[in-house]
Amino acid sequence: MDWQATLQTLRQQLPRTREAWGVRGSLRWLEEAMRARGASPSSVRNIVYRDIGTPQDKRALHGVLSELAAGVGQRVPPLPVSVRQPLPAELELLGRSKRRAYRQFLGAVRAAAGGGHAARLVVSGPAGAGKTLLSTHLERAIAQLDPAPGVHRLTLGGDLLPLFPDLQVQRSQPFAVQAEGQARAARALLEGLPDGSVLLLRVLPDGQFGVSPPRAADGATVSLTAWAAEQLYRLAPERLNVLLAAEDESALPPDLPGDHIRLTAPTPAEARRYLMAQLGVPAARADELVRQTGRNLDRLTLLAAARNAGSGGEAGQDTLERVLSDPAAVRLLAALSAVQDTVSAGQGGARLPGPLLEAALGQRLDLLPAHVRALLDESDAAHPRPLSGALLDAARPLLPDAERRAALTRLAATLPGTVRTDAGTADAVSVPLNALARLDRWADVARWLDAHPGGLGHAPLLWVQARGQARGEERESLARAVVSHHAMLGAYGHPQARDALFALLDSPREAVRAWARVKLAESSVDSGNFEAAEAQLSHAEVQRPLSAAGPDRWLQGAQADALLVGAALARWRGDLDRATRLAADPRAREGGALGNPARAALWRGLIAKDAGRWAEAMRELGNVPASHPLLSARARYQEGDLRLRLGQPAAALERLLDAAERLTQEQGAPEEQARVQARVATALRRLGRAQEALVWSRRATAQAGDADPVLRARLESESVPVLLSLFRPDEALRVAASALQLLGEPGQRHAEAAYRERRTQYRVALAYLTRGAGRPYQQPFGGVQEDHADLVQARRVLDALLSAVSGGLDREQVLTFDILLSRALADPDPARAEAFARRALRMTDHPYAEAQARATLADAHLRGGGVGAALHEVNRGHALLRRVASGLGEAQEPDPGLHALLLTLEARCLLLEGGSGSLGGTLAWLRDAAGEAPLRAFQGQVWREVGMLLERLDGGEAAAAALFPGLNVQALRLRDALGVAGGQPV
Repeated sequence: MDWQATLQTLRQQLPRTREAWGVRGSLRWLEEAMRARGASPSSVRNIVYRDIGTPQDKRALHGVLSELAAGVGQRVPPLPVSVRQPLPAELELLGRSKRRAYRQFLGAVRAAAGGGHAARLVVSGPAGAGKTLLSTHLERAIAQLDPAPGVHRLTLGGDLLPLFPDLQVQRSQPFAVQAEGQARAARALLEGLPDGSVLLLRVLPDGQFGVSPPRAADGATVSLTAWAAEQLYRLAPERLNVLLAAEDESALPPDLPGDHIRLTAPTPAEARRYLMAQLGVPAARADELVRQTGRNLDRLTLLAAARNAGSGGEAGQDTLERVLSDPAAVRLLAALSAVQDTVSAGQGGARLPGPLLEAALGQRLDLLPAHVRALLDESDAAHPRPLSGALLDAARPLLPDAERRAALTRLAATLPGTVRTDAGTADAVSVPLNALARLDRWADVARWLDAHPGGLGHAPLLWVQARGQARGEERESLARAVVSHHAMLGAYGHPQARDALFALLDSPREAVRAWARVKLAESSVDSGNFEAAEAQLSHAEVQRPLSAAGPDRWLQGAQADALLVGAALARWRGDLDRATRLAADPRAREGGALGNPARAALWRGLIAKDAGRWAEAMRELGNVPASHPLLSARARYQEGDLRLRLGQPAAALERLLDAAERLTQEQGAPEEQARVQARVATALRRLGRAQEALVWSRRATAQAGDADPVLRARLESESVPVLLSLFRPDEALRVAASALQLLGEPGQRHAEAAYRERRTQYRVALAYLTRGAGRPYQQPFGGVQEDHADLVQARRVLDALLSAVSGGLDREQVLTFDILLSRALADPDPARAEAFARRALRMTDHPYAEAQARATLADAHLRGGGVGAALHEVNRGHALLRRVASGLGEAQEPDPGLHALLLTLEARCLLLEGGSGSLGGTLAWLRDAAGEAPLRAFQGQVWREVGMLLERLDGGEAAAAALFPGLNVQALRLRDALGVAGGQPV
């Protein structure tokens, strides 16, 4: 294009108008127009007078002139093709030889399309000089021609037989026959290409046809480069355009048709400019990357392509080809794919545990070459992820199967030999297990799960894949692990558990079916359907194997579990002797190959607890190891419950909080977590921490969600004493009424519902007792001295419960004991109160219960005027409380609430016995005794109880005022003023 002539012609036709930039069409005006388009204004004169300038500036000036010409109804000549279609940026920046080869071959292809000779070009150069890059850009440019000839890229290397499927090669063939077959295959390939099409031929250093190396016409072995040059390049039909790219220049025949261009690696300056332009990095960083990549063009372009894909660019075919052509990059992608596929919650962009990624890769990430490491986003060093999820997704189906399996095998080899209980190791187990599954190594998965019962939580995710892929004993082992896991959670009705269970019931082996039926019986016990449990145990498929003997692991597991189910049934019937014998049976204790000794220890502890064998119960519960997180959580819960019963609420709270934490970490069933949380609330209440108790109680109710009605009723019922300790009797009555309504829908759990109904009715009576007494249900809580309509109702409910037949189960006996104590407190008649307290005393079987009964008896004596008898019972209560502190083999803080009650009773006795002269001394003693740390939460209630007595004693107010200067008795009753002074609001 003649820029000067074109501009001169336009000026003659343009009206001579002056604008802000000068005369329209003048050089000054053109410079400002170029500046407005973001082009270089200083390039205008060089382009117009010398035709010198960048393609970008030439296109910008051409656009300005085109607009001027359109204004006068003219057109400017088109730009040359070289300017309209500039070189790709990579070729512009990376060397003259590549630019020359690109322009020369592309121009020859255009000429051939116009009737000229077919293009022929040979390019050579070392690895990384740009041969693949050149072919990629040529393919893209040729596709944009009009008309566009077909382009066929062929890479020769490795095993060549897949490229020539009609070639039949046998090692026994004569060499000349092998050579003729190879030549015939080459001709067939060339003849299959359409006229005018383009063959971009890339030859790697090594390759052969199966068992036969490349051969010349005489049968002699030749290099793959020489073979391709002779059979494909030289013999290509005239109608084909061919580019041959090879590394081994010395193997090229000297007389090949067409030009030969030698490609060189980019110079340091070229590589630096390229990286600065493509990555936007400063010169110093670009120089560092140039050194790390060794100026290898494949690595440089891969580095840029990876960064472009990671910043939101498309993972195009050329980027994909560049990545897959690099063995180190393929290895990394295979490792990324393997870890991502085996991480449970793996998403396209999910961050992956660094140690697992390095394990799959087989090396440290920091040892990767810079161009490969560019494929990673390492902003979080501990959890790197693919820089481009789209690139990994596109590459995944193209990764060699051998690389994928190698990465999975390396991952599987990291499977630990033990299972730790901390949640942070979950991926360290689940990922290698999933790797084994993806390798179809189900036998290895089953063996690991058998050896690590604490790792059964990984089985459910594996079952989704195993049920369709694993077979025979391996599938049965996975199904057993799934059932055992859900059984441990108490989630027998989970769909996956049922699916795995019925898969076992379809087994051809009777011992397997027997094990499954025992698990069905176990699930019936859990739901309270004892009749169904007995029916399952009585089934012929269970009874026949259970009577057999032998090493069959399924049979031994079924026998162990059947004994424990039988023990559970006997326990619920109250036959604790039989339950003890069954749980102590050596077959249950050892559990066989499939049994669970930890579970057997838990059951023995439960039964011993119910039977009143406290030390044995604590020993068996302590034998449940932490390696069984859920079972150990249940054991800690039972230990806490037992210590509550035996009067050690501080130690109980420690165990219960431990159980709650373990259940949370192991994602235990919400219903089970709720039960533990409710018991934590009870322990906090017994320690005088009522507000905290209410928080835990409400958390338990929320945790239960839409659990079965019996459990929800239990949780609501257990919240009643917490509300009463905060003196909310009306709210407590509403909650109790709701619980009773839920218990009207017990489902299959009739026995449990009946007990919970009696326990809730008892708590209704407590609500009336609390409201009738006019003070919080918190220790020290003395018996009433005046009657009230609410007290009448409380006694009516308690008497009805006492007259009903409750059975001989341990928990029924505990309930009866509690009813008798409350009945004594609710009766204003001291004689009747004493009678109920003595009935309770006869039921006691441990020091704490006896101390409770003697404190209640002392209260009844005091209300009847028997100060000496009351003080006698108080002293015995203190002695019993010391035994509580040292019980179960270790010193523990005894129940501070009962301690506060005994101190209060003792103070009342001393105040009544000593007369007005000793009031001050007694009150000072009480202040010091009740000020001890465990009792501080009860101080306000202690002083309110004592204050009620001082209100009736001569000199009581004066003694109290002397002890607490500034005591506010002008506005408040003495008992309330003392409650405030003692540290707790009224």
